[in-house]
Amino acid sequence: MKRRSKTKNLNIFKILSLILIVFFMLSTPYVVLKLIKINKIECISQYGDCNGVLDNNLSVVGSYKDTKENIEQILKHNIKVKSYVMQYKIPSTLEIEIDLKKPKFAIKNKDSRYYLIDEDKLILEISNESNLPVLVSSDFNKNIGDEVDDIHLFALKIIEKNAWLYSVKTGVLENNELKITLKEGVIVHFPLEGDIDELIGSLRLIFSRLNDEGEGIRMEDIREIDLRFNNAVLR
Repeated sequence: MKRRSKTKNLNIFKILSLILIVFFMLSTPYVVLKLIKINKIECISQYGDCNGVLDNNLSVVGSYKDTKENIEQILKHNIKVKSYVMQYKIPSTLEIEIDLKKPKFAIKNKDSRYYLIDEDKLILEISNESNLPVLVSSDFNKNIGDEVDDIHLFALKIIEKNAWLYSVKTGVLENNELKITLKEGVIVHFPLEGDIDELIGSLRLIFSRLNDEGEGIRMEDIREIDLRFNNAVLR
């Protein structure tokens, strides 16, 4: 009976020892992270320093663990941030590399406010200027974080292609149509739905024929190209 009791006590001791070892191994990283102090934060993005890019200041709040968790919350809730990487740098620096979302289009309203929009039609920022392809839509009024509706996005994509083909980066949305004035002074009327590639292809074909050396209507003879119908109308 004594041997069984000793064996039982020994087994209990082994189990408790194993539990303590596992607990120690699991808790050690947590304790270490709490003990590491952060005194400096270094942050860069693809545009350089993070200052002025993020809405929130990335500040030290004590230990590595607490500072890292605080910054993660800031970055996760910032719509401009696409992804990020953080790492500890001896002795007390937290390095952060941020990949920011890039605005691709802009919409300008009657108040001359530019809504900067990414490829996923999300409004990232509101600015007083922009060098992006611009859609002028006088009544447009949304907030940062909102999505652009399909009609505005359709018009923006047409403007983007025209900017690439004809170096004209501005269009006007009014009366249920998109109007773009080319460098030759010709006004092109686009519908707000359909196949964008077909519309741009039709415009390129018309340009090719109007600039042909043969007889017929020439570029200088027209002032408008209307693509809102099955067959393009020249005026």
